[in-house]
Amino acid sequence: MIRTAIIGLWICGVALGSLYFAVWQNSATAAVAPQIGDAALDDGKTDVFSVPVIIDNTVHGYVVTQLAYTLDKSVKASVNVPVSYFINDEIFNQFYGHYSDVIDVQKVKFDDVRKSIIDRVNQRFAQPLIKDLLVEQFNYITTSEIRNQNTKGLERP
Repeated sequence: MIRTAIIGLWICGVALGSLYFAVWQNSATAAVAPQIGDAALDDGKTDVFSVPVIIDNTVHGYVVTQLAYTLDKSVKASVNVPVSYFINDEIFNQFYGHYSDVIDVQKVKFDDVRKSIIDRVNQRFAQPLIKDLLVEQFNYITTSEIRNQNTKGLERP
């Protein structure tokens, strides 16, 4: 019985010692590592939304996209409206206006689109707000794929 109690105390001591060492090690590395630039940036994601691809007055599919963005924290503090609204609006204008007849998504030069979206959203504010725009999701779905998904692949009479 005493042997079991001593083994239990020994296990508790080892666990507490390793926990203390892990916390001490993390606090030492966190104090040494510089946090350059992290305090000045904030991030977020847009909602998943779709833009129709219309060719000859017929919807052929949808570009489905979700983007992540980084913002300047100091400028964001002065903005009362969520920034994702402006980004969504600009993405819709870009794809519906310039790429609304492009079925082959590989032909879209996303670097040009990204730069254009950043520039046009930043024009709406007194100071540049968006620092970077990253792709979270970017797909093209045809109307037949949507139809098959909704009907579970069943043939319609």
